[in-house]
Amino acid sequence: MKKLNLILLLALFMPFSDSLFGQTTTGEGFEGAAFPPQGWTTIGGGGFGAGWSRRTTANAGTTPTVTPFSGAGMARFTARNVASGTTQTLVSPVIDLSKRSTSNSYISLYMFRDTVYNTDDSVTVWFNTTNSLTGATRLQGIKRYAKSMYPDSGAHAWYKYSFAIPSKFNSTKNYFLIQGTARGAAQGGNMFIDSVTWDAFPTFCEGKPDAGTVTASTYYICGNVGPSTITLSNYTASTGTSISWQLSTDSITFNTNAWTQPVNTGNFSATIGTYRYIRAIVYCSKSGEYDTSNTIKLWIDNTATPPTITVTPNNAAICTGSTTPAMLVASGALTYSWSPSTGLSSILTDTVYALPSVSTFYTVSGVDDKGCTGTRNVAVQIVNGPNVTLTALDTTACEGDSVRLTAQAFGNGNTYLWSTGATTNFTMATATGAVTNYSVTVKNQQGCTTTRTQNIYGIAPPKAAYKSTIVSGRTVKFDFDGTDAADVYWNFSDGNESFQKSTTYTFSADGTFKVMLIANNPPCTSDTIYFDVTVKQTSGVENNVLNRLHFAPNPSENSTILHFDGVENNVQLQLFDVTGRTVLSQKHTQINGDSGIPINTNLLTNGIYYMHIISEKGRSIVSLEVQK
Repeated sequence: MKKLNLILLLALFMPFSDSLFGQTTTGEGFEGAAFPPQGWTTIGGGGFGAGWSRRTTANAGTTPTVTPFSGAGMARFTARNVASGTTQTLVSPVIDLSKRSTSNSYISLYMFRDTVYNTDDSVTVWFNTTNSLTGATRLQGIKRYAKSMYPDSGAHAWYKYSFAIPSKFNSTKNYFLIQGTARGAAQGGNMFIDSVTWDAFPTFCEGKPDAGTVTASTYYICGNVGPSTITLSNYTASTGTSISWQLSTDSITFNTNAWTQPVNTGNFSATIGTYRYIRAIVYCSKSGEYDTSNTIKLWIDNTATPPTITVTPNNAAICTGSTTPAMLVASGALTYSWSPSTGLSSILTDTVYALPSVSTFYTVSGVDDKGCTGTRNVAVQIVNGPNVTLTALDTTACEGDSVRLTAQAFGNGNTYLWSTGATTNFTMATATGAVTNYSVTVKNQQGCTTTRTQNIYGIAPPKAAYKSTIVSGRTVKFDFDGTDAADVYWNFSDGNESFQKSTTYTFSADGTFKVMLIANNPPCTSDTIYFDVTVKQTSGVENNVLNRLHFAPNPSENSTILHFDGVENNVQLQLFDVTGRTVLSQKHTQINGDSGIPINTNLLTNGIYYMHIISEKGRSIVSLEVQK
């Protein structure tokens, strides 16, 4: 049943009565080129390539392959290769059920169900008193896959489904909603419906209708031609009424035009006269009576010209993230109206402040003292700061030294300002302390800025200093006593060297040697000092404050006894190898030197060792040779 508008006769060849005006059944077969059809709407965008659309025998449906149930048109919901959960709803025209009483009312549609794609793509039918899914009553769901048993199982074919409209719906405004939902993504199948019908129980007009009032959006057309929207309001809009419009150039002879809707927009030209008279006729089909509205008059002033509107500035730029709006000043008219309103401080003044979140084209309309309207467009562009790259030749430098920083910005007309005060695209950054932050701000021609920062890390310059201790004879212990050195270098001027911060060195001969110490801490310059060390080979006993100080036996293999004359209190014994490493340390409250004190050498390797005896008398040193 295609484009069906039927009045069901309760009794054939009955005399004229109210029975003629009861239930109506209306159909939509999607035969017209417009989609959605007149009176229908959609909810939800469906996404790119998805949602409801019209298909015909000329561009028949695919995936699955389908032709219309009847006629040349059908509706398709695209579910193939769209994200699962994608949905769009097709909303019917208004359905009047005000005279329904206890009568049943139905919605019917044909749906193609295939046996090829076994995903859960589905159509759901809802009913509501508004053209919205919010608060809607669910009538039934149908899965496209014919073998899914939802609501039934079938073959690869068209099927008719009918849905009873719940009795609670009995007002003048009702809608049914056909919601398509994709569930199969790349494996889904498209869904097709056709020959949709629905019952209505409208309130029909009776007696003489009220033609209401005709108004115009403007009664003055500036120039040879211009638009005006003509509106009929407060008229009898019951089922069975129709509207026809009449136009005249002399208010005497009226001609009916093609308008049939209560709101119409037309372009009115001076080529057929400078005045246009317009009225509406409202007709009731049940009573055969009609009513005529008031007549309005449009003046087409072909001698007038629209005002020239100017805006200062003609275009404006706002930097991204700015909270300062652009001031736009219009001139050339008496009153003004700006659109869109997004981001504007006002819309009905000559001066507005614009702060849109994205680049926006605004149109200002100005009306002069004759009522003529002129327009001007102005762009407010959101401008990013310049794209800036900040590079450093190095990010570390010795304190007090400088490195070169360079800023590279794309585009012409950029200006630079460094935290150093420099205004070129480079600056010298001095390392001060452990870390110093430098910044550059680059401004483009639109006044928008970008700031980049760079840390320069300072390295403290090294300071060389030392301590030296003669262990015995020609053996000297050297300790680095400076600061901020990553590494050190010792040169003993006899052909030998060391890279240890603490080292013990035995010179090859007696004499005075000039020792060089270098403290390094890159990238700083090294600090170098020189100092003299005098050494002389001595006997096994040195600095003897204890009489007859000796080891027996010496050389020792596994043990030896340290002897001296008398008794010493509070004695500390320390035995060092030739590198200055401590290999034994003891403390004694009292030692009888005549008896001696045993020293275990079993764990010592062969070599020369030096025993330091620190007592109340002072320090004494005696050498010991271990030989196994």
